Amino acid sequence: MQVFLFVIEFLVTAAVVITAIRMYLTVNKLWKRKHEKAVSESISIFAYLLAILVHLPFMFKFIFIDHSIMPAINDALNISGYSIVILIGVGLWVKENRTTGFFKLFLKALHLERKESGDLLKAIVQPSGAKQILNILQKVACLDNEIADEEIKLVNDFAKQWRLSIPSAEEWNLSKETNLLDIRDSVTEYLRLSPPPKQAAELIDLVKLMIIADNKLTNEENLFLSEVTGMIKNYIEKDGSAIMYHVLIVPQNEKQFDAVKTIFPNSEFEERRGGKVFVRGQFFSKEYADAICQKYITLGMFSIWEEYKAA
Repeated sequence: MQVFLFVIEFLVTAAVVITAIRMYLTVNKLWKRKHEKAVSESISIFAYLLAILVHLPFMFKFIFIDHSIMPAINDALNISGYSIVILIGVGLWVKENRTTGFFKLFLKALHLERKESGDLLKAIVQPSGAKQILNILQKVACLDNEIADEEIKLVNDFAKQWRLSIPSAEEWNLSKETNLLDIRDSVTEYLRLSPPPKQAAELIDLVKLMIIADNKLTNEENLFLSEVTGMIKNYIEKDGSAIMYHVLIVPQNEKQFDAVKTIFPNSEFEERRGGKVFVRGQFFSKEYADAICQKYITLGMFSIWEEYKAA
């Protein structure tokens, strides 16, 4: 029994030493950066206050009732470390705060924390890339050049649900300028955020929901639905088995070549047996690629699509 008690006492002492080392390392890391505003604002004052309130009763109990010195020291070390962290979190050493009193700084820090208290919950409730998804839905609503009240309501409902600001009239006007290439680029931007596959798949359902909101289905909406389905299927499966389509612009002379190079400076340029071609996109739907070709043809450019395997 004596041996057991000795081992317990040793472990308690070791725990106190570990607490001392832990608190030193925690405070030391922050102390070096105590003058930085971003560091002070990253500390949750309220969380450390709660931690102190938890340790205080135990410390008093160990001192005045149990007369256990080591556990009391352990709580005292925690309280001391948390107190220093709170002082850093208040911004006491931040240069721009030197003329402001401690109490005012304390209230300011609590106010900032209250404002930011919902950020984590907001991030959990929101899907990854919620802003990008909302932007895509707005553009889908504008694809038919008519924005129905039902479509606006649907976008606003999603904005409220994801705790985003409701799109303004100016933002809707910008969305009206969308086209098949622009809206596809928005989906590409969303997929670059690497959303969870299940969530990415749900984007297809959201697009369908937006398309049928006004009880009309236009050719461009149907084309986009086909393309976005292929994009997301390829993103989820990632097996390289998808059939894709290059859209090629084929200049008929040097003048057209220079014009295309000027208009589309970021296009991939390739030498083919038939001459020089510009690659203006890679698409998952033949119909979508054909529609893009037709847009270039109406601009006086010769354009064709070419099938290839994604891998």
